[in-house]
Amino acid sequence: MRRLTVLLIGILLIAGLCIPAWGANYASRYQITANVGANESCQVTVVATLHIETNNGQLTFPVPEKATGVSLNGSRVRTHQGRQCQEIDLSGVVGNMTGDITLTVTYNLQDVIDYNEAGTPELQLPMLSGYEGTVSRLDFTVSLPGEIQAKPAFASGYHMAGIEEDISHSVNGNTVTGFSVAELKDHETLTMYLDVDASLFPKAPMVFKESGVDDIAIIVCGLLALLYWLIFLRAFPKLFSRSTTAPEGLTAGEVGAVLNLGQADLSLMVFSWAQLGYIQMQVSPKRVVLVKQMEMGNERTEFEQNCFNRLFKKRNTADTAGLHYALLYRAVQKMHPPIHSLVHPRSGNTKLFRLLAALMGLFCGVSFGIAMTQNAAVQWIGIIMMAVIGLLCSWFMQNVVGELFRRKSSKTVMGLIFSVVHLIFGIIAGQFALALGIMLLQWLAGLLAYFGGRRTDAGKQDFARVMGLRRYLKSVSKEELTRIEEQDPEYFHSLAPFALALGVNRSFAHRFGKGHFSECPYIDHRSGKAHTAREWSDIMEQALKNMNRRSRILPIERFLAIFSSPKK
Repeated sequence: MRRLTVLLIGILLIAGLCIPAWGANYASRYQITANVGANESCQVTVVATLHIETNNGQLTFPVPEKATGVSLNGSRVRTHQGRQCQEIDLSGVVGNMTGDITLTVTYNLQDVIDYNEAGTPELQLPMLSGYEGTVSRLDFTVSLPGEIQAKPAFASGYHMAGIEEDISHSVNGNTVTGFSVAELKDHETLTMYLDVDASLFPKAPMVFKESGVDDIAIIVCGLLALLYWLIFLRAFPKLFSRSTTAPEGLTAGEVGAVLNLGQADLSLMVFSWAQLGYIQMQVSPKRVVLVKQMEMGNERTEFEQNCFNRLFKKRNTADTAGLHYALLYRAVQKMHPPIHSLVHPRSGNTKLFRLLAALMGLFCGVSFGIAMTQNAAVQWIGIIMMAVIGLLCSWFMQNVVGELFRRKSSKTVMGLIFSVVHLIFGIIAGQFALALGIMLLQWLAGLLAYFGGRRTDAGKQDFARVMGLRRYLKSVSKEELTRIEEQDPEYFHSLAPFALALGVNRSFAHRFGKGHFSECPYIDHRSGKAHTAREWSDIMEQALKNMNRRSRILPIERFLAIFSSPKK
């Protein structure tokens, strides 16, 4: 008997310990009223009756992750991040109270309209966000700005789509009402999905899906570029014509004008002027100063005279590290040497051709943007950004071959950098094959644009002579150089500026072996010792970099000057 009494007392004690757990907090009523506006926002009011049996002063109430403007019983409150959602701290309102407590929570939800896999606009409205207790009864009313044609669907964290068996609902005009027919478990989440008419949300952005339209646009732009090139720019100049001397009347800085009917290079023109005796170049490791030796007369072209006079003005020296030289260098790049005799009167514009080809990259960027952003709120931004990036990348990718047969410049490096950037975006968008194809087509477009347009017979001949000189400088035999040097000891220094302009200065210098030259007639290096042809080539190459350094950083200087200039 005593054992039975002890056993009964133990059972009662255990039951007593379990009663607080069985009597845990719960929501006896959970009413949701949601009004969806035409601007895709939704104002939600939740009236919850909570039954509190145990209160340790740390009660919270959940609201959806994207809820904004949260208020509790009419007063704005702050939220903190919980495990799965935002939470409101109820301690200031509830305190240590127990029993039934009614709370009114309001908040706003933005962008509640999304697009499903079929491209249909869909309302996605979170109702329960994981209240820690059970919910005895859930009532909801959802209003839309127009008539509802579809039936809602529901999904929960516990039951997934099976929760619909526990939800009773009806649709009347523009309103969905419903309630739960069974108790909802603790920490339950519930979301309502409803297909809606896009006309109800006129401000809703359109979500683009991947299609063949962008591919068609790429093909059309490519065909237009090719057609323009065939009609207005088609050029197949003779590549080589043997030449062992510098082209008559042409400076090293005008080589580009002959090769691709492009710009002049002031620094390379200075080398030729120095070689002709107009200038003495005082070269130090980090600086080049130009000293005028004589005036330039009518023996040179009007274009050269203009550049020469602007370089020195009324002075006899010019510091290539100064602002004046940098500004003139960039100004000469915008001037075109007298190349009218080289171009056919009906030749087209290479920039227009390049732009048509670059438009292929723009539509490639559109394809990347569609693939990378499927969210309606940000897709337009993503598409526009990727379109601009695609256009810029394509334009600069064409420069990879823009310095073909010439001294490599930063344009070639920039072209390679933008090619890599373009491929990276292609990988991110999952369209590497398209990115690779566009990159190769832009390289081809750069090659087709390189020759500059349709040429006259004189233009074709000059191109062939420059190309012939380039091949000769690169491959001339040592035996032939020995014979030439016997007649012209300054042959290396005479042609060094052209070898530098054509990007074969090191190959040309290598042909002279390890023989030393005591001095260069137009470069004052102040080293006091003889140098090999290769060493002179390196000195000239470094001098050229020093001469161009200020002009390259000039845009950065101007940009910084905007922010550093004193305010009035």
